[in-house]
Amino acid sequence: MKKPKILQILSMYHQEGEKILNEGAEVIRTDEIEAQSLCGLTAEAEGIVLRAPANITKEIIDAAPRLKAISGAGVGLDNIDVAYATSKGIPVLHAPSVNAISTAEHAVMLLMALGKNLIPFHNEMSKGHYQSRTSLNSLELNGKRVGIVGFGNIAKETAKRLKIGLGMDVEVWVRKYDGRKHGEALEWGLKITEDLDSVFKSADFISLHIPLTEGTKGLIDRRLLSLMKPTAYLINTARGAIVNQEDLYECLRDGKIAGAGLDVFAPEPPPADAPILTLPNVIVTPHVGGTTVECNYIMSTTVARNILKALAGEKPDFVGNPEVYQK
Repeated sequence: MKKPKILQILSMYHQEGEKILNEGAEVIRTDEIEAQSLCGLTAEAEGIVLRAPANITKEIIDAAPRLKAISGAGVGLDNIDVAYATSKGIPVLHAPSVNAISTAEHAVMLLMALGKNLIPFHNEMSKGHYQSRTSLNSLELNGKRVGIVGFGNIAKETAKRLKIGLGMDVEVWVRKYDGRKHGEALEWGLKITEDLDSVFKSADFISLHIPLTEGTKGLIDRRLLSLMKPTAYLINTARGAIVNQEDLYECLRDGKIAGAGLDVFAPEPPPADAPILTLPNVIVTPHVGGTTVECNYIMSTTVARNILKALAGEKPDFVGNPEVYQK
């Protein structure tokens, strides 16, 4: 049986996924991410697997006349023109939920590191300044208010750890009422609201857990940030572009908020001289919240099996635009 041809853009998150992909398909592997270069590689591709910072645009889709499926290498699909792929009847695949625990743990880690002043204490101790124990402060997290923006899988895992594990007062923002989500929140002792302003006004910590869409791009701007307490912290493990980067930098620089823990940026990677990377009240990591060893294995093998299933003419398990199969 002839193997399908798959264009793999950048490495997958774990070698086991690449092994499965190579066993089931003829793989064209590239580290090129420029649209012009990719258009020259897609002529015979029946499937495309990619990871950020690569993007799949209308131009690339049009350059692939045999294309039957596109798959992100992980959870997010904001680097794929899903609407155009849908209009062409092409399923867009991913691996949802598999990174929920890893990313939630990362969000909690950033929150704790900020609240406990971990980096300043470490920096002072590395200089031999033991007396920093009397000049720097840290917070007891029990009873502090956390605002969770969104209530998807990652948000739920984060909320549970903060409420049950740390005894924090957790309030969740949702865009619109959902009986099931409200029921889950009440079961775990969480507050739930549709008033985003009130969340930003009352929280000691804000943790962002919403997808990047046209409706959420730049949602967290100067107006919302100005509602936060000057002692409050922002944690973002979702997508960088959800936050207006310039507004956030200015608020942090001017002490309008106490600090931030950032795993995501806009653009990615951020320029090496990005001003926000130099601020003493910011903890930064290179978009690694969902890339633990365990998560990478599950994510990559799920993606590989999923696209091979689609190219074999079967309905895959994880489809970001299921309407293409309904047609």
